[in-house]
Amino acid sequence: MALRDLYANTRDTDFTINFFMKVGTNPRTGLLAAPFFTTTVPIDALTDRGCDVRLIVRFSPVTTPEALRGAFENPKVKVRYFTNAKFHTKLYIVDDVALVGSANLTTSGLQSNRELSVLLRQDRDEAFYDLPGLFDDLWNDADVLNEDVLREYTNAFNAKEKPQDEDAFEKFIHKFVKPAAPTSIVVGSEKKSKERTFIQNFRRKYDEVLVPAHNEVLAAAKENGFGRPEYAGHDPQIEMGRFLGWLRLTQGGGNGWRETRLLSAPDDRAARIAKYVQIWQSTDNTVKGDMYNASSEIENVANIRSYLRNTDELMQLSFDDLFRYLTGCHAFLERLRFASKDIGEDLSGLERLRIDFQTNNTLESVVRTVSFLLSGSGDAIERAYDCVYGDYKLSGFGEACVMELLGWADPKRPPFNNRSIRGLRLLGFDVEHMVAGQ
Repeated sequence: MALRDLYANTRDTDFTINFFMKVGTNPRTGLLAAPFFTTTVPIDALTDRGCDVRLIVRFSPVTTPEALRGAFENPKVKVRYFTNAKFHTKLYIVDDVALVGSANLTTSGLQSNRELSVLLRQDRDEAFYDLPGLFDDLWNDADVLNEDVLREYTNAFNAKEKPQDEDAFEKFIHKFVKPAAPTSIVVGSEKKSKERTFIQNFRRKYDEVLVPAHNEVLAAAKENGFGRPEYAGHDPQIEMGRFLGWLRLTQGGGNGWRETRLLSAPDDRAARIAKYVQIWQSTDNTVKGDMYNASSEIENVANIRSYLRNTDELMQLSFDDLFRYLTGCHAFLERLRFASKDIGEDLSGLERLRIDFQTNNTLESVVRTVSFLLSGSGDAIERAYDCVYGDYKLSGFGEACVMELLGWADPKRPPFNNRSIRGLRLLGFDVEHMVAGQ
């Protein structure tokens, strides 16, 4: 099936949807940007043939939460968004061809509206070479779609008072999510704020790389018999956290975790995951290099969810109890090696850590931060930012601690610490540079 040079949704020129159906027998990379998005058909046409897709859309009265959900849950798609009504780009690049024109990713835009889009080829059209860079500029400015943002967008889109006018909708949506606009049209400045840049990078690190990698490992592990009896009946994230930490400690000691070959193909990663799952299932020592057995791990997570996520319970805790529940996070426990011996050489490392943590943080400040992180409103990544770099920052409780605690408290968000990230690297994922500060 040949591609046409023009698509205007007529029989003489072909229908825009057919560009996605016909482009390449084995497309590798799709870069799609459109303000209006109501159907995943063009995306499915690419991903069903193995294509990895990056999608930029705009929150608008037209873009539907159902289409966003479909793209968001497709493991081969990454989604970013703008809220600014001036984002009008319709650009579709698949490997070495591009379609530029007026058609949105809507059923009418792809099939019935009288659109006009022009095909550009890398091997014949000089203008093609500028298009991937233009897409990258937009991609770098756009914000990452995650579960929290999608939930808020869904609430806004389904609200009875939702305006249909685009400019009015832009003001309306900012009651639910923060503004996201291309740099060239940010009023008053061409520079993004330091906070927004950090939050964008934070979302990209966790929501576009680490969360999908973690979910891929869990799915592949389950397909290969993952699940020891001592963890049966409990949240599988608990065993997965221990499995990744155990990998780092027992299979990737020293620099071994970073010396294994990176694997770009999911099938290759699945084979490596299956290999280590077999070892995990047969080992007699899942606690090697750690201090918590399965029952302790399960109890620790239960305490976090019962006492730290519940604001009423949290407010009643003594500092000692609060500290004990926080040590259910391995990232916090790893700070034992930083606890000063000047506090008392005759004291245990755990007691020195408690004294050090209490010396540098009041009970009120710890309660305030934990309550905000686990029970606050709005986007979880933005709350995490405030707990790592902002007004809710605690001494001795950095990014790795914050993100692990957030993960244990939120069943929809996997917990991450430096051990689990190193475990992912051992399994072939390119995440070495994402190891966080403690």
